[in-house]
Amino acid sequence: MHLKRNVLAGLLIFAVFMSAQFIWAGGSGEEEEKDTRPSVVLLWLGAQTPYGPPFIANYQFMANGNGWNSFIFDGRFDAALQASQMDDAIAMKPDLIDLVAMDSSAMSRGIKKAHDAGIMVLMDHGYSLDSDKQYTVGYTGPNDYMLAQNSAELLHNALGGEGKVVMLEGAAGQKGAIDRTQGFLDKLEELNSGLEVLAHQPAQWDKATSTKIMADWLVGFGDTIDGVYGQDDTIAIGAWIAIEEAGYEKGDIVIVGSGGSREGLAAVNDGTIFGTVTQDPVTGSTLSIKTIEKIFSKGLKPGDQIDPFYRYMAIVKITKENVEDFLPGVW
Repeated sequence: MHLKRNVLAGLLIFAVFMSAQFIWAGGSGEEEEKDTRPSVVLLWLGAQTPYGPPFIANYQFMANGNGWNSFIFDGRFDAALQASQMDDAIAMKPDLIDLVAMDSSAMSRGIKKAHDAGIMVLMDHGYSLDSDKQYTVGYTGPNDYMLAQNSAELLHNALGGEGKVVMLEGAAGQKGAIDRTQGFLDKLEELNSGLEVLAHQPAQWDKATSTKIMADWLVGFGDTIDGVYGQDDTIAIGAWIAIEEAGYEKGDIVIVGSGGSREGLAAVNDGTIFGTVTQDPVTGSTLSIKTIEKIFSKGLKPGDQIDPFYRYMAIVKITKENVEDFLPGVW
């Protein structure tokens, strides 16, 4: 209950600061300890989705509980803005920058700059470029490639391995979205699936955008669309809105999402979408903080890497058969 109350309080703080490029700064307020406590800056890719607020609220709650000096930036899904925020974060001289990158290529210079400045960089919810891995201390978050492989398997099985499908992607250029696209396509190939991908397009993790894209596809492809893969539950539900508005019934077009959100789980339960896979923000932010705790406790420095390097969130496929085990959901 204490955790839930503090997360809710954090969401109120989040709402107050949504108009700013930063979201939250915190610490114990004890000035004499300021220079000795660990300091962390979180660079979040964009807080304007359902996943962001609970992640940030739990993150700030746990960081504050650890007595860390902490600061959180909101990149607003703008790669240039986030690159500028990386420069600001480096100037703050924290012990560690926790980077949820909008575009790994755009952050490449900043990752190297932070390393050269003696600041550890933890990649979170998205990998660095391979060439930049040497400048990072580790990775925490979802295995986006495997999430998509699980979603592909769900859709393949639901359609009996035959049919035409469309894919609603996340943010254009984001490594996580790129990995989900590739994971989905690779799994279909591995399964020797008969599913044909008619089209795929970035929906920016946004429900309204996905509804518009899906509506256009329904006009363009008509009744040939048998299935939809939404790279998260929010955009999968956006697809359903367009499908319903076009006069289709539940199940006429099979939808698979990702994330296990409250909305997504409810949609699985009532048959709106066929299935989803787990990825909740409270688990994600807890893993982030626990990973940073381990980095600090081991006394790691720039150039060191945590073992194991990759610390992934667990993945579970959810359908009507097991959805009651996950209801009502975390986010």
